[in-house]
Amino acid sequence: MSTHHGDDGMSGLGLVRSLWADWKPRIVKSVLVLVVVLGVAAEIVDPLGDMLRKQGFLGGSFAALIALILFDAVGESEPREVTGAHVLTTLSELNGPFREAFESRHVRIDFCGFTMQTLIELLRAPLERMADEEVHTQELTFRIIIAHLNLPMSLPGSLAPAPDDSGHPPGTVHFSDSPDNRRRMREDFTRPKWNDLKELLDGVHARNPRVAISCEVRESPQVPERKSYILNQEQVFYAPYSIRDTRVARHDSSYRILDAAGFGPRYGKARIIGWDRHSKSRSTREIAEHLMEWHRNLWEMLGYIKPEHPVIDDPVWVPVERRPAP
Repeated sequence: MSTHHGDDGMSGLGLVRSLWADWKPRIVKSVLVLVVVLGVAAEIVDPLGDMLRKQGFLGGSFAALIALILFDAVGESEPREVTGAHVLTTLSELNGPFREAFESRHVRIDFCGFTMQTLIELLRAPLERMADEEVHTQELTFRIIIAHLNLPMSLPGSLAPAPDDSGHPPGTVHFSDSPDNRRRMREDFTRPKWNDLKELLDGVHARNPRVAISCEVRESPQVPERKSYILNQEQVFYAPYSIRDTRVARHDSSYRILDAAGFGPRYGKARIIGWDRHSKSRSTREIAEHLMEWHRNLWEMLGYIKPEHPVIDDPVWVPVERRPAP
């Protein structure tokens, strides 16, 4: 309970700071406008000018000129941030938005990525909390899209030196499909993470059986260019993949691969970018709605376009008491 109150306190302080940052330039500009008006009026209306000069309030046209310069400087030096746009430098910064999303009565998480590894990292804490205590949440919905790993793909894939007679410059490598790496991803990430998520949902169901849980994983033939997290159809966070030449070790052997690495700090401060559907900025709202609509369209398409040999044989979570005997 103490953690929850602490979060509320930080949220309140953040709100005050945000309001002050929003209103500070307005207040300063309003004061400067008043100074400008008084300065101009002092030049035009002699009695007013005489009174203000006697009070030492204005120095006539010089004060008015200074006020105009300051007004223009404030207007240029106080750029306004776009509301509802978020720039995150680490994955852990998503813990806050996920925690807030789980305060809703209907929690809905939409995801698209390779293996849902990072998704489970973000879901673990809020789902474990739901398994430990009664909550006011009434419904959980998860719509998860992952890459299909039973067909050839070049990313992630194999890397091998180009033959000497290939005509390419020295040091060139060729990329191709890697059955070994796809097997590694299936066996070390996709299936174990799906089992982790099912166990987390089992815990929630055991502690809060009244919560309606809907969770499904769909496999896409499309190689994802990004991880996307959509929280309660309100916020969408986008983390693009880059590519990386690396080696992986498995079962006492190693091989060189072209990996789909996350966009890390070495590329700049922004690793994850977010947009809010309820932003005051029209363009920000439209970006959020565009990415949500992209996920909806792909989800619906994958409702009937299915892999012949799926990586996950049981893509829909069901309560333990309804599962077939192993």
